[in-house]
Amino acid sequence: MKSSKVLRKILRLNRNKYFEVHLQIVNALLPVKLTPKEVEVLAAFMSLDGDIAMDRFGTTARKMIKKLLHLSDGGLGNYMKSFKDKKFIVATEDGMEIINPILNASMEEQNYIIRLVNMEA
Repeated sequence: MKSSKVLRKILRLNRNKYFEVHLQIVNALLPVKLTPKEVEVLAAFMSLDGDIAMDRFGTTARKMIKKLLHLSDGGLGNYMKSFKDKKFIVATEDGMEIINPILNASMEEQNYIIRLVNMEA
């Protein structure tokens, strides 16, 4: 039986950084990648909570994200189009836009188990 080294790390992050780091980790596993700025923008949407999170991509939420990240209307529009093209934002049966469930993280704590196997060893 081969022994394996387990890397462990606990990161305690504020809400915005929590979702940003989550997306950076998940991004490594996705066939279609988010750019660093896309990670920042999508994490900002993910960090919305309360009533505003019920319409995460609505006008009010978009205004908040534009102000927070200093984005123009066109800039945010380009990110939204890219998220849809890459299937990071999808539509529900009733037409509401949501973050693709594969990207969702628990609100309090997220654990990851990743196993790498070297087939030549």
